[in-house]
Amino acid sequence: MSGTDLRIQKTYAALTQAFTEMLKVKQFEQITVKELCDAAMVRTATFYNHFSDKYEFADYVIRDALARYHKNGSNMQNLSGSAYYEQIISDAFDVLERSKDLIRSLASDSILWSISEVIRSGIHDELLEHLQNDKASGCDLSADPELLAEFIIGALEQAVKWWLTAPSPVSAESLKEQLLRSTLRLVS
Repeated sequence: MSGTDLRIQKTYAALTQAFTEMLKVKQFEQITVKELCDAAMVRTATFYNHFSDKYEFADYVIRDALARYHKNGSNMQNLSGSAYYEQIISDAFDVLERSKDLIRSLASDSILWSISEVIRSGIHDELLEHLQNDKASGCDLSADPELLAEFIIGALEQAVKWWLTAPSPVSAESLKEQLLRSTLRLVS
């Protein structure tokens, strides 16, 4: 969004800030576009010029948070072996920890698909390329790189969904350690 008109950037920032504040006191399903626009001091027509509904806006908020994280994140290309997998899982949990309240507020059935898609699109191509490189360099993978990428991402998606919605999930650190151990067994 850096090349976007400054007015649009300010509108998106105001909407995102108002949305984040509203989620602290209301569930996602209870928030209306009109309430959001009033809180952000943005005309409803302006909102609809940019987003078709609140679901598309929530998707934008999640993707924007992930994009900002990746922009400031570590350089995964320089990592290899278990360090790469440890970093990818650690990065995913760093995003979750920093945005836990926002994501938990959005973790209803109606928006979980968006969170999953953000996870998937954020790491799929990079993970697949890394697995293909591992295989080409002689690593004995437990399955084809394409299948392993889907398996690892699916495991992350489901574990995160469970962690966000379970009444008493394990700690983030414990989940991160268990996912890493499981992933390393698949790729070594």
